[in-house]
Amino acid sequence: MPDSFPPIETEQRPVDRIGDRERLDALADSNLLDTQTEEVFDRAVKLATRLLGTPVSLLSLVDETRQFFKAQEGLPTPYSSTRETPLSHSFCQHVVSSGELLAVEDARVHPLVRDNLAISDLGVIAYLGVPVIGADGHVFGSFCVIQSEPRRWLDEEIDTLRSIARGVESEIRLRVEVARRGALQRAADEDRQRLALVLESMADGVLSIDREMTVIYANRSARRILDAGCEPIGRRLFDVFPRGEADAFVAMVTNALLTGEEAELSEAVVKIPQMERWIEARAAPSGAEVTLFFRDVTVRQKALESRKVLVRELHHRMKNLFSIVRGMITMTARGASDPLVMSQALQGRLISLARAHDLIRPAISDDDDANYQDIFLADIVRILVEPYRKPGVESLSIAGPELRLGVNSTTHVALLIHELTTNANKYGALSQPGGKLSVSWALNGDALDFHWIETGGPEPSDPPAEIGFGSKLIQLCVRTQLEGEMALDWPASGLRLKARIPLGSIAR
Repeated sequence: MPDSFPPIETEQRPVDRIGDRERLDALADSNLLDTQTEEVFDRAVKLATRLLGTPVSLLSLVDETRQFFKAQEGLPTPYSSTRETPLSHSFCQHVVSSGELLAVEDARVHPLVRDNLAISDLGVIAYLGVPVIGADGHVFGSFCVIQSEPRRWLDEEIDTLRSIARGVESEIRLRVEVARRGALQRAADEDRQRLALVLESMADGVLSIDREMTVIYANRSARRILDAGCEPIGRRLFDVFPRGEADAFVAMVTNALLTGEEAELSEAVVKIPQMERWIEARAAPSGAEVTLFFRDVTVRQKALESRKVLVRELHHRMKNLFSIVRGMITMTARGASDPLVMSQALQGRLISLARAHDLIRPAISDDDDANYQDIFLADIVRILVEPYRKPGVESLSIAGPELRLGVNSTTHVALLIHELTTNANKYGALSQPGGKLSVSWALNGDALDFHWIETGGPEPSDPPAEIGFGSKLIQLCVRTQLEGEMALDWPASGLRLKARIPLGSIAR
């Protein structure tokens, strides 16, 4: 038995250069197929017929099914008009397949082309063709000369044809390169247009400057945010852009120009006092230019500032609240006859504080769903007084313009109304079936005039000899916390309170 088997012989198939997809794509990209005749190529075929003494010369471009004559001289009709033949009539296809020169002395006996229909239909007997090669190495077709009788081609004739073909190749390659660059330029132009569209639609402002800090580009948002009132392009940067506190933006841009490194002030947002705005900016260098991306963060900063104020106010309010409760306990204990009386009095006052806190809680809450609404004086009065209205009797009158209370003033107003209501329910107009209470207010310049008038209650003998805790708390709320003035009288008809409180204190 032999040690090894003989190798299996396989048929070597020729490479199909005619149908090569890359070649066909390159040929299509050359934009030569199915185009009009052009003088530069027509001159080349005429020159070839003159120098080589042949009746026909062709610049033939070969695709999958046909050959197209970009230029021709001497072809018989109808091929001179159609400017193409199928591959059954093509010698040039063999130049493309081999990538080499094809010289045929007599096509009728040549083994490669003797069955080609060009012999009978076009009278091709002698043929000399050289490859026409594109810049990427693909053979587009053949530059050839044809004669209708046998001819032996000389070396100098072959050199002449090659020289003319090289000129044709140079023209084709130049055109392909021009077309390629044109396509790249169009793509770049489209990219620039898309980029411009993006920049113009951005909410952020964009400014580009050169090394002399002259503005060379500004998008729509930059003009809106800066509100310069004039065209920024062509002007010095800091004639249209704020310098920032302590020249923060100047330092940022200068550093970007000098170092070529991107700089940003994302954490150190700069307040612009003259614009009453906060600006956040970033400087991005690119070659000899620097682009500034910036945004107006005023709404965000104001929200942060408001949150900080509210947190500080909450701490302050909690301290005040503990002080008020401590004072309530101390003063209530002094005037109470027994623990039950003290408990009842203290409980009512604490409930009043709780109701006031329920109204202002959303304003000092972190909960975005707290559904905070404005607090108005009429609401406080109704919440605290309505429970004591006598059924079936017009015992209560509330009248006054809409007046919004501040978060801080709400507590003090609530305590004031609670004390007055408690006193009226125990000792005044609300303690008698026929008693009436009128609560009214009016705006007087930059102050609020507040009136609490009771009628029909027990007739007081004389004003109290000593001021009780309730009266002291009323004075504390009006004079100290709300920085107002007040007068408290006890005529025979019932208690009357008249107070004037600055609107600034009400709004706090």
